[in-house]
Amino acid sequence: MIRMSYKINRKIISAIITATFLTILIMYPFLPKKVHASSTVVIDNNANYHDTAFLGDGVLLLTTHTQPIVVHVGNFFRIQAMVHNNSTGTISFTAGPCDSTMSAIFNKNVVVKPEVSCFPGAASTSAAHLVKLRPGEKVSIIGTPIGTTYQAVASGPTIASVTFHYQLGTGANASIVKSL
Repeated sequence: MIRMSYKINRKIISAIITATFLTILIMYPFLPKKVHASSTVVIDNNANYHDTAFLGDGVLLLTTHTQPIVVHVGNFFRIQAMVHNNSTGTISFTAGPCDSTMSAIFNKNVVVKPEVSCFPGAASTSAAHLVKLRPGEKVSIIGTPIGTTYQAVASGPTIASVTFHYQLGTGANASIVKSL
């Protein structure tokens, strides 16, 4: 009788473990995910706050990619991202095709070159404007810092460190860095 109870208990425990495992497998795609595992937020005094401290309260860079999406050797490109103000206050930043507060550093295969059409005083810089993003709002931005462009010079996987600078409602400068 004791041996039979042991077998029954073992089967019940095995069924519970299997059901739990299957539930996790089925629910995994729907579990909340941390969007920016490699992001870091920097505020004024250069103290780094990894985004785990800002999961529910911060600025996020979403869907960050090159523009155009497919880049070939010799192509010039820009960085595009969706900025999501997930904080409790309004943020502001400059946005325009030639005057973006978003920049990138590449580990290889890309060179940063001066772009004559985007130097200060050029006609194309007049399109830059101040964006104020209220809590919960999102906006797509594209660009490079004024006077620069990116050019692919070799093929292969390339890691970029994208930095987005913005200003908090208090006037303090802040930035978020995301690996791409």
